[in-house]
Parts: sequence; C-alpha cells; structure tokens
Amino acid sequence: MTEVHDTHPNDPVTVTDDPAEVAKVTELIDSMDVAMVTTEDATSPGRLTSRPLSTQRAEEGGDVLFLVRDGSPLVRDVEANPSVNVAYASTKAWVSLAGTATVVRDRTLVEQLWSKGASAFMEGGPDNPDNVVLRVSGDTAEYWGGGSLVGTVVSTVRAIAGRQDDEDAGPTVVELP
Repeated sequence: MTEVHDTHPNDPVTVTDDPAEVAKVTELIDSMDVAMVTTEDATSPGRLTSRPLSTQRAEEGGDVLFLVRDGSPLVRDVEANPSVNVAYASTKAWVSLAGTATVVRDRTLVEQLWSKGASAFMEGGPDNPDNVVLRVSGDTAEYWGGGSLVGTVVSTVRAIAGRQDDEDAGPTVVELP
C-alpha cells in the first residue's frame, strides 16, 4: 500500500523501497523501546487516541509486536478500524510507521514475547487469555535522523529554517514489503 505523507512541496523527501532502507527502519525501531500507537476511537469515530506501548519485537520488513490486554479499548479500536500509526522518538531519530494492526490470540507467541517488564503492566502472566499480541504490519515508514544526535539536530534545524544543503537532508519515506 502506498501512502503519501503530508509534506510541503518544497520539502526534500526521499521515497524508496531499497532493502537497505527497510533494514534501517527496523534497526531504528529496534533501538527504541516505547512507541505511541495511534488508533481511531471505536466509540467516537474521527477521534484519534494515542497510547504508549513497549515494543516486544521489531521484525524485518516493518512489522512490530506489542503485548496488550484483549479487553482493552485499544483492541476494540483496532477491531473497528485496523489502520494505525506507530511513532517512535529518540535523541537521534524519529520514526512514523503507518500500517494495519491485527490482534493475535496465540498463547505460544504471547509466551515467546513475555518478559519481566510485561509482568509489571499485565496481570496473570502469559497464560492469562486476556493477554494477547497486537501486530502492526507496516505499509510505509517515514524517518528522520538515525546518525549522531548533533547531525540529526543540525539537519532538523536546517529543514525547519528552509536551508537544506543537500537533497538527502529531509525525511526518508520507505515503502515496506
């Protein structure tokens, strides 16, 4: 699925499906733990809701897995409208992953992903049927940075000021497999 990201026509944006860029997206996501997952509220269509979730696994190709409660409003939202956005930020990079979410009710997968951290936020351990997996299959990812903190800050400030020195300084949009 191709998604057009909202950018100004004068903004330098690189769009690619290069496997090296797909791998870079996975590497960036893997280096950041907490994501903000945005869904459309099932009880109030048009209202967007964002929730922080800890990424359990970032897979090659742009898929990410989270542990969630089956009875949560997040699951209700995803089942009503599976289009989601997953946003990551660190001092070195920002990633916006657009995709489709599915709820996976697979006890074996829940057990594989379970950690001590999950026990702090979810009751009953991996055997609790209310603990399930949210899989987001990425369609596109847009990222800025990924190098050094200073380089990312300089690129961002230049972009905001409209003073780009090279055509690769803007965000990169990656079409995911």
